[in-house]
Order: sequence, then structure tokens, then C-alpha cells
Amino acid sequence: MWAVNFSTMATGNLNFGLFVLPMSNALHMSRSQFGWTQTTRRVSASLSSFVVGRLIDRYGPRIYIPVSALAIGLCLFLVSRATSPWHIIVLFGVVGISGLATPNGIVTSVPVAKWFLRKRGKALAIATTGLGIGGIVFLPFTQFLISNLGWRGAWSALAVIFFLIAAPISLIFLRRQPEDMGLVVDGDKVLPDNKIDTDSVTPPSEIQWTVKEALHTGALWKLMFVFAVTGMAQGGASVHRIPYWVELGFDPHIVSYAFSADAAGAATMALISGWLADRFPIRYIAGMSFVGFTVAIFLMICGFNEVFLFASTITFGLSVGAGMVVHSYIFASYFGREFLGAIRGLVMPVNLISAGLGAPVVGYMHDGIGTYTSAWWLLISLYAIGALVVVTVTPPDHTEKQSIPAL
Repeated sequence: MWAVNFSTMATGNLNFGLFVLPMSNALHMSRSQFGWTQTTRRVSASLSSFVVGRLIDRYGPRIYIPVSALAIGLCLFLVSRATSPWHIIVLFGVVGISGLATPNGIVTSVPVAKWFLRKRGKALAIATTGLGIGGIVFLPFTQFLISNLGWRGAWSALAVIFFLIAAPISLIFLRRQPEDMGLVVDGDKVLPDNKIDTDSVTPPSEIQWTVKEALHTGALWKLMFVFAVTGMAQGGASVHRIPYWVELGFDPHIVSYAFSADAAGAATMALISGWLADRFPIRYIAGMSFVGFTVAIFLMICGFNEVFLFASTITFGLSVGAGMVVHSYIFASYFGREFLGAIRGLVMPVNLISAGLGAPVVGYMHDGIGTYTSAWWLLISLYAIGALVVVTVTPPDHTEKQSIPAL
């Protein structure tokens, strides 16, 4: 899953901003149209997420990921042949359907959560660092491709690279969950008397919540709200941060290096947050992540030299790393493994649609006012609200589960 996450950073996630200026010149695309490109990607992922989650619960990722990788690779190749803005918007809508190339997607995180319980934070952190390392590699590499092959050649090359990494390794190594192979979570050994040898470590109890039961908890609805407001901020920042710095006069290569530092911060903090998540309440890690985003965007507003550029991107990356672990960990921790894909598939539309709206909202604010400053203050406000609310979201009590009427 580390390798699959690594490969998804070639599909226009963090590196998408590098294409904004060359593609806008060639196709006459406005910033709001670029925003709608990411909106269609996230909205299509949201519409399919519940079905995708159930498929992952039932069949696992072994076949699903290679088939999705083939479809996504084909779409990215067609992007390189696009001649109109609406071609780009539609193709990225198709890319989003599988959910594989979606930030904080369930396709790569739910299977990992199903294999671990005591060691879940550590395992998710290791898998998640693939996103950060992928960003480190693909940001300068994408800029290199654009400079030498043009934006069309860059998309073609990225399509091939993504497929060749994601598809074969998934077919060979991935399985649905340990019980399918006669194993148990965390790699524990089964003793002859069918007891689990956990090396003298008692595994924590895990209550399994169905989708219906989860919907009756206040925790789920609070998390939906938090990820809605912060998702809008994340979506708004993801598309527009790179062109913002380039338009301030920074060399695109320097910006790509700064955003590689962003990805390095994400990879580093993902490992740290995974270790912390197994030891401290995950809601506090989420709160720290959202506070970090507010600081990073404030540095963007104040910054007009390379010190502010790197400070902002690194802080943003550290916050992203913590946030990636939070998304993957908190639902498994609060609601159990058995129906995790379906529950996250139910919540994901809220996050993805809000993120999809954030990108064009920021684009329209830029097009209408001529600067990003007002949009950045809006994002700071959204992240601050998310930080204040998420620290109040405690795990659902088992008595809530007992009081829910049966079907």
C-alpha cells in the first residue's frame, strides 16, 4: 500500500498545481475551471464511495486496484490529448470514480486498518508515508517533465508510470484481511489451543458498529461536520497554492522544491502521528493538524520571500501528514474494522464534495477580486472552526449501541 500511495501522487494530486499555468495558456482555462476539474474528481468519488467501500469490505483491493489503475492511466493519457477545458473536467471526473487517486481515499487505507488493531497507527503511518515520499519525488519530476516534454508529454509519462507501479504490486501482494488467510490482526500467532499469543500484550477490545448504528451516534455527525469544513479549506488550498507562489514571482523550479519539502513534512509527520495515535486520543492529533494549517496559510499571506515560502509549505506538509493518519485512523478506532469500508464510504462524500467546492470557490474569489488574500482568510476561518470542534468528538459509548433498535 506504500507503493500504491506513492504512485497516486503522479495522478494530479499535489503536482496538479504545476500544470495550471502551462495548461491555462494552451487551453485558455480560467482558475475557476481548474477548480471545477478537481471538483468533478471529488464529486464523482463521493458518489461512488459507499459502493467502493462495500466492495473493499467484501472483496478487498487485490483486483480492484489494478482495474482502477488501468482506467485512471487511460484517463490521464487522454488528458494529454485534450483540446478544450471541458475535456479536462470530464476526464478528471472519471478519474475520481474509483476513489483510488483521491486524497485520504478509502481504497488504500481501509485494507490496512483491517490488518491491524494494536499496531494500527504505526501500520497506517507507514502506508501513508508513500503519499509524502511520492510528493517529494513527483513534484520536481513533474516540473522536469513539463520543462522538457511539455504538459502533454508530462501527463502521458505520468499515466504510464502510475499504472506500472500500482497494478502489478497489488495483484501480487494484496489480500482483503488476515482472517481470509487463517491469520489474526497485528501478526499475532495462534497457539495450538486456538488462543492468540500477543507476546504478553493484551489486545484492546473492539466494538463493531454497523452503518445504521454508526449513524445514530453524535460522534459520526460531528466528524462529518469537521471534515466538511476542513475539506472545503483543503480543496481550496490544494489547487491554488502553487500558482499563488508562482504569481508572486518565484521561479517554478524553486516552488516545486518547496512543495517537495511540503511532501517531506507530510511523510515525516505521518510517521510521528502514527506513533502518537497508538498512545494518545486521535482527536487531539486532528486538532493540532488543523491549527497547523491555519499557521501555514497565515505565512502565505505574510510571506514575500523564500523563507516564508518554505516555512509555509513545510508547515502545511506537517499538517497534511497528521491529517492523513487522522482520516485513516479515527473511523477504525471509533467504529471497528468489520464495516469500516461502508462507514467511511458513507462519510467520504461529505469530505469530497466540500473539498470539490473549495477549489472553484477560491478560483472565483481570485477571478473576481484579482488576488487570493480574501480566500486565504476564509480558509483560515474554516480550519479554526474544525480545530475547535474536533477536540470535542469523543468515541461513541457502547451504551449508545445497545440503545439502538434492531431492524
